Amino acid sequence: MKHAFSCMLIVGLVCLLDSDHADGWGHGGRGGGGWGGGGWRGGGGYHADSWGGARSDSWGDRSYSGWRSGNSYSGWRGAGATSSYDRSWTDARGGSVNVDGTRGAAVGPRGGAVAGGTRDVTATTAGGRTYNSDKQAGVAVGPHGRVVGGSERTGVATGPGGAVSRSSGTAFAGSRFSTDFGLAHYSSISAAGVHSTAYWSHGVVTTRAGYVRTNFGYYNCFHPAWYTAHPGCWFASGWAAGAAWTAATWPVLSTWCAIPAQPVYYDYGNTIVYQNNNVYVDGQDAGTAQAYAKQAAVLADQGQQAKAPPEEEWKALGVFALVQGEEKTSNNIFQIAVNKAGIIRGNYYDGVMDTTSPIYGSVDKKTQRAAWTIGKKNDRVFETGVYNLTKAQTPILVHLGADRTQQWLLVRVEAPSDSKESKISAMSSIASAELVDAAFTSYNPYTGGVHTGAEGYNPRTGSEAESRSYHNPYTGNTAHVQGAYSPRTGNYAYHYNVRR
Repeated sequence: MKHAFSCMLIVGLVCLLDSDHADGWGHGGRGGGGWGGGGWRGGGGYHADSWGGARSDSWGDRSYSGWRSGNSYSGWRGAGATSSYDRSWTDARGGSVNVDGTRGAAVGPRGGAVAGGTRDVTATTAGGRTYNSDKQAGVAVGPHGRVVGGSERTGVATGPGGAVSRSSGTAFAGSRFSTDFGLAHYSSISAAGVHSTAYWSHGVVTTRAGYVRTNFGYYNCFHPAWYTAHPGCWFASGWAAGAAWTAATWPVLSTWCAIPAQPVYYDYGNTIVYQNNNVYVDGQDAGTAQAYAKQAAVLADQGQQAKAPPEEEWKALGVFALVQGEEKTSNNIFQIAVNKAGIIRGNYYDGVMDTTSPIYGSVDKKTQRAAWTIGKKNDRVFETGVYNLTKAQTPILVHLGADRTQQWLLVRVEAPSDSKESKISAMSSIASAELVDAAFTSYNPYTGGVHTGAEGYNPRTGSEAESRSYHNPYTGNTAHVQGAYSPRTGNYAYHYNVRR
């Protein structure tokens, strides 16, 4: 895989630069415990350098050694650089960690650029347990802003109880924006054009949604402790704990918003289709794609301008995971609510960055079309039918300005079960520095599982979760909790939130 990835990076460099270059070489001398650098200058402003260095240290029974090297060149046809490194550590008990990798980047004469790298980490304990992680990633930006790239990561942990492994990969393409709210790497352009829809059968959508729910890892969101940890997020006054997760049925929602008509399902790719830069609704021409996107932006802007304080009455529509293409996991979460006037409020949560932004939008009660934005900017407008938001999963449109539209999927995530809810309430109590029963282990937000008793076996260390107690000087209370092994980090997670 590393070899294939390196070849891909080299091909990208060659294609991007599209230029001949003079060969240069460097030389260095031994000194100061490492290798020095050298360079060469040629005609036409061409310059090449190489460098390298090594280092080793020891502290009793512990030691470190490593080296790194690289080269670079620049000229009127572009510039580039590559480097490699290798570092090793050993501890007093015989454990060791080794990290090595490569990096490279280049800029072409017309403004394009490419960059990439590899990284391999191997850790071995004194008892012979091992962990290995391997990652490769690359990205290229064309002169006109086109972006393509991807990454792949694998990990393997072994111990007395066996071995576990995990792998993942991503690919993306599109154009980056200065305000992307964590979504820029998902903004790929369909091969069908800058505006596109696709027919998704009920079975396909249901299967994809099932994967997303299985992999969902953010059940700790939209609860009292979460709101406390994320100041500035939107919250309806008077809501009970966990109310944001509540789904709404169409009879309840239509009565709430005073929509007397029969429900309209916005079936993108079937009843609403983009074709030849026009939009067709039930077979009728509904105007250009740009005009349709602007309609959604106007609808969302009406919600931005509306005076709708959180003290009003709000109906929760639930929590949704947002996915694109064939993705089976999501770190982009919407929590959506609507008032009786059809004004939309809620939150967008970026699980990777652990940040949240309020959403603003509205519902056209005549057409039943709903549109909203993240924050008060209309460079990304999300739209679907308000009836769609009562469904377990639904396609939506994402308008990237007026010139690009993509079809994504919203997947409703049900409220945690009673057992999970009780564990989350216990977590909230810990966050408030209240006493927690020592039998409580942990709720794992990555797997959605709740571990009790002595659960939490770590195949990397061969040990069970251990109990720990924490004293909170703020309240004088002690919280007794046990750890749970996280397959995502390879560590035990202990829940104790110092009060903010």
